[in-house]
Amino acid sequence: MKQLHTRLLTLGFVLAGGLLSAQSFQPFWSENFTNNIPAGWTNADASNQNVIWKWCANNSSGCSPVFSGEEPFQATTAETGYVHVNSDAAGQLSQSHISRLTTSAIDCSGKNEVFVKFQSHIGTYTITPSTSAILRVSTDLNNWTNFVAFPDLITTNEFSPNPNISILDISSVAANQATVYLQWQWTGNYEYMWDLDDIELFDLNPTPKFDLAISNFFYPASSFATPASQISTDTFGFFILMSNRGLQPMTNVRVKATVEDVNSSEILFADSVLLETIDPGVVDSFVSFSQLFAPELPEGDYAIRYSVQSDSSDLRPGDNARVSPFVVTSNIFSKESGAQTATRPASDVAWTVGNYYVMSSGQFDTYKATTAEFAFATDSTELDVADVKAAIALLKVNDDVPLDFEGFDTDEFPGNSVTWLGYANYEAPEGIVNGQLQQVEIIDFETLESGVLLEPGGRYFLTVGYDDDARKTNHAFSTEFNYFNVVSTITYSDQWYLGGFGDDLAALLRMYISLASTTDEQPLPESALQVFPNPVSDAVNLAVEFAAPTDATITIADLSGRVISLEDRQGLISEQITYRLPQLVSGMYLARIATQEGTRTVKFAVQR
Repeated sequence: MKQLHTRLLTLGFVLAGGLLSAQSFQPFWSENFTNNIPAGWTNADASNQNVIWKWCANNSSGCSPVFSGEEPFQATTAETGYVHVNSDAAGQLSQSHISRLTTSAIDCSGKNEVFVKFQSHIGTYTITPSTSAILRVSTDLNNWTNFVAFPDLITTNEFSPNPNISILDISSVAANQATVYLQWQWTGNYEYMWDLDDIELFDLNPTPKFDLAISNFFYPASSFATPASQISTDTFGFFILMSNRGLQPMTNVRVKATVEDVNSSEILFADSVLLETIDPGVVDSFVSFSQLFAPELPEGDYAIRYSVQSDSSDLRPGDNARVSPFVVTSNIFSKESGAQTATRPASDVAWTVGNYYVMSSGQFDTYKATTAEFAFATDSTELDVADVKAAIALLKVNDDVPLDFEGFDTDEFPGNSVTWLGYANYEAPEGIVNGQLQQVEIIDFETLESGVLLEPGGRYFLTVGYDDDARKTNHAFSTEFNYFNVVSTITYSDQWYLGGFGDDLAALLRMYISLASTTDEQPLPESALQVFPNPVSDAVNLAVEFAAPTDATITIADLSGRVISLEDRQGLISEQITYRLPQLVSGMYLARIATQEGTRTVKFAVQR
């Protein structure tokens, strides 16, 4: 079992949408597997691996696996029966299975056109669905024509929509033929599963007349989670890929992008693009937005929303909007909100996975990386999860490496394009289970002390390496965020792969930061910052005084340097600033102001 057995701890929330379909006329043949696989159909594994299609009475029967992060099969009549192949249960095979489910003869006489429509849900690991999961059509069981069932699934280790609705024109083989055979063939090796239901044949194209779709979209945040001290310079740009999957042109298409505060429902940013016409058959048309968004945001939950609408009512509106979350945290960088899968390279080699994190260039205070948090899973037949060992490294991307990473040294680890700043050695504790979050302190290479100083504007890779027996470790990944065409999660095996395992696989590998110092090495005068009252209960008042307008960063933190509240202020002279702190428990805290001239830090007590 490659997937994590339990869903991992989340930092925020997950938004999901369904797929709606419309059909205006009746099929001339159909099968929904209400009473098992029909008599006369054949079911075989052409490679003799005995991985064959099986019937499920419903989703409650437990015969088809439901992997973490996925829902049970959502086909229209799944609750009255469907069929599936469980490639995962077969494990690693000596050769790929070739699982074939073939209908008995179907009469298509008098049908000048023949279209097949079916609902399915597939998950693959090593072989892309666009080439491995196909529909084959024949009139004699000897000569077969292949049709691609999942043209949009072109990478390994991914799941289709649930359900995925395939509509294929098989007229070139089936039109006006008295004997037609359909065959669903899956070539795979230790994949996940393929569920199939609600097969229909039509003599007219069942594709909706009006069907716009956001086929892919750009996730503009550099990371799912970013500390409040670092978010302000993570400028968002927006674009989507859009398709017209219908039969008719779509006119006056308005494409909209928004950023929303989830808790207040406030729209923080909005931009739109108006397109006069999108013709049928247009696939993955690039639509970009002119405006940028600078997310100077406090801690909280936020959402990025893309939507499309046009003059015509979309008959399949479920793919007209895409929503992804991001969060602003006190001290955590993360590429994900929790893991749905765990994986490793296909080859049996030592390997490393890492995430790319960028510090803001705008703050006046300095920070250090203190902790790495990650998760993994193993197959107990290969490696006990308690035997996992790993090497953590914090690497700084050298300043001469351009932002697009052109010329990056991919040949060696760590290579000439990075500088190794910090490390940690990890051994799994007794009693650990697959997917359990693990934390280790990051040690500075030079000082051998806890925490590594992070430079303003610095670019970093936080990595976890699995060597020797631990090379069989599957690191935890999220499939919910598509860091399209940017460096985000990386891997190293025989070389650095700056695209990792693909745009939509983000490693669960988080970096915690804190203030680099809670003392004042270049102290400002006492008048720069006064705290009252002291102790406080629900609010703390800060009196700020400067001789001339001064830009500053004001931070509330605990004694360890963990940031609780942060705000950049411009042109301060004489001001009283109030921060409400109802979330704080009784104890000692720090108020700190940082400018180009220095810092002043004042302790205060909270009493409840």
